[in-house]
Order: sequence, then C-alpha cells, then structure tokens
Amino acid sequence: MRFKKSICLFLLLVLIVSYNENKKKKITNVPVSDTISKRIAFHKLEKRSVIGDFDGDGKQDTIFEHNYSKETKTEILESPDPYENDWEIVENWFYKQKADLYLSINKKNEDTLHLGTAQGLYCLINIGDNNNDGKDEIALVIDKLDLSRVNSCEIYSLCNKKWTPLKEFGILEDSFDFTTDKMPIFNEIKGYLEKRNGKWFYNDYLQNSYDTEEEVGEMKQLKLKKV
Repeated sequence: MRFKKSICLFLLLVLIVSYNENKKKKITNVPVSDTISKRIAFHKLEKRSVIGDFDGDGKQDTIFEHNYSKETKTEILESPDPYENDWEIVENWFYKQKADLYLSINKKNEDTLHLGTAQGLYCLINIGDNNNDGKDEIALVIDKLDLSRVNSCEIYSLCNKKWTPLKEFGILEDSFDFTTDKMPIFNEIKGYLEKRNGKWFYNDYLQNSYDTEEEVGEMKQLKLKKV
C-alpha cells in the first residue's frame, strides 16, 4: 500500500515539475517586437563641405555640414543604413536622437544655419555670386526623413551676418540616384540646377503654369535679388 502511495506521489511530482518547465518555456518564447529582434546595420554618415567667399571679405571660407544628437549631446558619426534596414527603423532612430542638421562656417561669430531633423544633405554647392553682392551663394537639398521623391533646392546667402533664403524650387530626387558603392559629390542637380557657359540655369519641378508649351521643362537662367 505504501509502495503504491510512493509511486503516486512520485508521478504527481513528475507532473508538477513537467508543468512548471513547460510554463517557463512558454514564457521564454513570447515573441519580441520586430524593432528589438532585428539588429540595426549602421554606416558612416557622410558630411558635405564647400569652399568659397561667403561673407565677401575676399578670403576663402569653408562651410561644414553637421548632424548633432540633442539626445546624446554628441556629433552623429554613424546612423542606420537606409539600404540595410527597414525605413521605419531609420526614421525613428533620427527622431529619437533629436537630430539637428546644421551648417557652420570656419570663422568666429558667424551665423549657424539650422535645417531641422534629417539624415543629411544630398548636395551642398557653391553657385558663385549670382546677385552681384560680392558674396558667393550656396544651393542645397536636404535628405529628408520621408519616402517622397519630390524635394526642393534651397539657395542661401550670408546677409548682414545672417543666413538668408533667396530662392526655393522643386526638384526630383532621381537626380541623385547612383550605381557606385559610395554616394558621389554632386556639383549640380541634373535637370534642375546646371551650370552652362559660366551661368547657372534652373528648372522648377513644382511650377504648374507656363506662358507657352515650349517653356514646359525648359531651364531658365538663375537670377537672384540682393538682400
């Protein structure tokens, strides 16, 4: 009789242990979110720079691109690779970093141009002095945190020691497509901002009214007003 009771107690103990083990396995196998389970692939964040006389003092200046994390209070050197990660991961990462894309010049007491939260710049181009004020202007296109291929080219000049917008026109990001391993340095925006015979011409992708049919898609000479 005692033997049978011992067997029953042993079997009951085995069942209890087995149940607890299965329960642990079930808890361990709870799926984690996709964002946590996937490893993020990082790459070096490319930064642009450009030289020219941007303040009109007759000396060469250098403008540098920066991307600063307000979250970690450090310069962002690496970021999630948009070609190796889901876009949502890339976008969320930059916003979590509170990324501040900005331009600085290599002189003291010069203005800083803040451009918002973004991956960086597609291009940063010295387009020379187009409004004859003695200073070079810059043209840039921001690599925004969106999936749209429609973007804009922005032109700025240092006026009274402050960065001032002079012109903005629409472009398509197709102009920045490339087949090499590394993104090239773009000195013009094909089809939208090109230098011809020493003068700059532009085409506004977002322009929707024309005087004649011949003007559709035609590039116009870039003319900027003094500020």
